[in-house]
Amino acid sequence: MRRFICICCVALCLCGSSAAQNVPTVAREESSNIAKLDALASKPYRPSWAPLPVFRESAAFVPFLQNELSSSDAQTRARCAFLLGQIGYRQSAKSLAPLLNDPDRAVRVQAGIALACLGDSRGVPTCASALASDPPWIRYYAACGLWRVGSPRAKRALRENLGGQSKLVTGAIEGALNTRHAVAPEVHVSKSAPTITADDVLQAVSDRYILESDWWWHEGDYEQGIRCMQALVFLDPSDVQSSGLIAWLQWSLGRKAESVATLKQCIAANPSNPDAHFELGRHYMTDKKYALAEEPLRKSVELGGDHLAHRQYAHCLENLGRLSESLAEWAKILETLPNDAAARYNYDRIKGLLDVGTAGQPPSHSVP
Repeated sequence: MRRFICICCVALCLCGSSAAQNVPTVAREESSNIAKLDALASKPYRPSWAPLPVFRESAAFVPFLQNELSSSDAQTRARCAFLLGQIGYRQSAKSLAPLLNDPDRAVRVQAGIALACLGDSRGVPTCASALASDPPWIRYYAACGLWRVGSPRAKRALRENLGGQSKLVTGAIEGALNTRHAVAPEVHVSKSAPTITADDVLQAVSDRYILESDWWWHEGDYEQGIRCMQALVFLDPSDVQSSGLIAWLQWSLGRKAESVATLKQCIAANPSNPDAHFELGRHYMTDKKYALAEEPLRKSVELGGDHLAHRQYAHCLENLGRLSESLAEWAKILETLPNDAAARYNYDRIKGLLDVGTAGQPPSHSVP
């Protein structure tokens, strides 16, 4: 991602590392990605408020996705329906239409939005319903689908659902109502498409949503960046990093309750992943809610979290006045990283507090 590439480049220059010789190569790749995304953003059928058509070159995935629409797993059916709508192969409508009667509501919603995004009016009722009750990122795609259909019924659904929406959805609905209807060019699927696996699809989806979210990030539109990553997490719930970035952006925008909900959903989807628990614990530490941070950080450590989890847990225990336990955590870090200067400093500092009998006093001068 560009936001991480930029940071890495700065770090390499500051360190004077020989690895800095690779920066020009990274910069060339970076420039190529920017040019490609800017070209996608300027497509005549794509208004400024709409998603970048990053999936239109994914036509090779269509046969695989259409086949998976008959999966016994409802989440798989829902995800494949969503992607078919974003790729834009209109003949997928024949496979998607039966899912409007699927027993699972999430499948029905994604099938209806996909149909609308393909310009099929059969998706209008589902999109109208989604605008009234689904999460903002889904409402956003529903608004895009209604715009693609462009019928009087679709426009009425947009107008009737304009009030009480989030900033992201309001922008999409207003844009849809004030932008001339346009149908994206047809996508062509080769009859000799290569063999595709679920891993192929997931990797491509991840790469393209990361690129799109980064493009919006640099455009200064964080709501769109959140939307991209929420769609990615829907497609890949194991993507803990994206959930953490979503929560960080929500927290930065003052939506603290949403950020906590995002991280708890991540834990629910990844209960055995130490990083999922760490993200929630780190969030609470940033907010100085040490009592709330203790459990997820402890869980992260118990599940095998790395030294960063141990560090945060050690700081948390110190802030809770549990200095002996904090000291033990710093000792564990030093067992693995004996030359870690920050860990040594904090170990010696906590030991000094214990030695002079000041356990329970507010911590001072801790080093991350």
